[in-house]
Amino acid sequence: MRLPLYSFAACLVAQAITMPTAAFANDASTPSVEISATTPVPSLKESVANYLKHQNQHGQFSGNVLIADNNTILFEQSLGLADVQSNRAINNGNLFKVGSITKQFTAAAILRLAEQGKLSLTTTVDRYFPNLAKGDKITVLNLLDHTAGLQRDTAWRDSPKQCRSQAMIRTITKTSHTYPPALRYNFSHANYLLLGSIIEQVSGIDYNTFIDQEFLRPLDMKDSSMKLTLSFQLAKSYEISGLINAHITPTECAWAAGGLITTSHDLLQWNRALHSGNVVSQSSLETMYRHQLGMIKSDYNGAPLYSMEGNIDGFKALLTYQPQQERSIIALSNYQNTNLSLLTTDLLRLTNGESAINKVSAPKSDTVTWQVNKDLVGNYQDNLGVPLQIVYEEGALTAKVNQANIPLVVKNSHSLYAEGIDNKIRVNRHANNTTREIVFFSRDGRYLSRFVRVE
Repeated sequence: MRLPLYSFAACLVAQAITMPTAAFANDASTPSVEISATTPVPSLKESVANYLKHQNQHGQFSGNVLIADNNTILFEQSLGLADVQSNRAINNGNLFKVGSITKQFTAAAILRLAEQGKLSLTTTVDRYFPNLAKGDKITVLNLLDHTAGLQRDTAWRDSPKQCRSQAMIRTITKTSHTYPPALRYNFSHANYLLLGSIIEQVSGIDYNTFIDQEFLRPLDMKDSSMKLTLSFQLAKSYEISGLINAHITPTECAWAAGGLITTSHDLLQWNRALHSGNVVSQSSLETMYRHQLGMIKSDYNGAPLYSMEGNIDGFKALLTYQPQQERSIIALSNYQNTNLSLLTTDLLRLTNGESAINKVSAPKSDTVTWQVNKDLVGNYQDNLGVPLQIVYEEGALTAKVNQANIPLVVKNSHSLYAEGIDNKIRVNRHANNTTREIVFFSRDGRYLSRFVRVE
C-alpha cells in the first residue's frame, strides 16, 4: 500500500491501491457541463452557513464554498474580504490560485495524449530527458504517481525572481538527486513540471495553450487561466487571517505543477466533467482512480472519496468528489492559515448530517492573573500602518484582526500562539518586562512581520 503524504490523508483512512495495466479508449470529446440553478437544502444550508460564519469570525476561513450533487448546487456561500485594504468583499466570481489542483489537469492531459496514441504511461522518460539521472528507469507513470524517485523540492516561495519553463526543466534534469524509482511515494512538484514538458514535446504546443484548448474552453471554464493576469477579480491572499500580505510566487514558476487560477463554479464544471468520463475516457478515469493521479483516494463512511488540495501564495484550495452521491465539495480560501484537513472533515460531516468537530473556541478563564497576560492588551502597528489590537473580553485574550477575533494563549513571557493558527508568535519586551512588540513567523520559522506597540 502506498500512503500519500498530503495533509488531507492525515484525517481520512487511505485505501490500498493496486496498479494493473490500463487500457485506453479513444474519446477526446469534452462537452460542457450545464449547471442548474441553486436548489436550497435548508438543514444543510443552515448548518454549513453557521459553521463557516463561526470559522470566519475566528479568522480561520475567508473565501468561497460550493457544495453540489451532480449538477444541482446544494449550498454556496462567500465570506470575508478579497482585499483587506479596500474592504472589498469576496464574491462567487472571485479568482483564486489553486496550487496542486493543477496537477489533476496535467494528469488528465497526459492520459488524453495516451488515448490518442501519442505516448505511453510505460515509456521511460529518458526519451524526453536524456540527461535525467536514472531516466531510463523512470516511466511516465512514475512521474504521475510521485514514485519517480525525484527529491522533494523547495517551496513555491523559494522560487527565483522569474521562471522560464525550459530553464526549470534544465535545472531539474541537471540537479535532481534520485533514488531507484517505484520504491516509495515522494511528493515533488518536479514530477509535474517534467510532465508539463512532456505534454509540450508530444503535442507540439505549449502547456498553457494545450490546457486552454483541450479543457478550459471546451468546458466553458471561461474565468480560468494558466497565467497570472492583473484582474480585479483575483482575490488578494494573506498570512494570519488577513493581517499580513502573503508572498507571491513569480509568474510561471508553478506552471504545470500549480499555476491554475480559477473560480469555484469553474471547478464544479471540471469536477463533473472529469468524474462523468467527459474529460478522459472511462478507462483512463479508472487509471486516475487506481493510481491516484492528480488526486487522493480515501474512504469516508465506507464509500470512496477522491480529493485534491492546493496550497500556494497564501491561497488554500480543496476539491473533493464522492461518486455514490455524485457530490462535489469545493472550498477556496485566501487565508494561509486555513487548515484544509480540519475543514474537509467538518464539511464532510456537516453534509452527512453530523456536527462539526473542529470549530475554533476561545480558551476562557475567569480572571487574568498573570502580569504578562495583562500587559499584552493594547494596540500595535506594523511598518505599513496595519493595526493589530489585543483585548481581554468574555474571559479570553483575543487578537482583533480586520473582522476576525482570534483567540490567543500565552505560552510564556516571550511566546504565545493563536488558536487554530500554526504560526509562531514571539513577544519582545522592554527591560522592565512591558511588551515592546509582537513578531510573527511562519510555521517553519520564516519571518513575516513585526507589530510595535503604540499608545
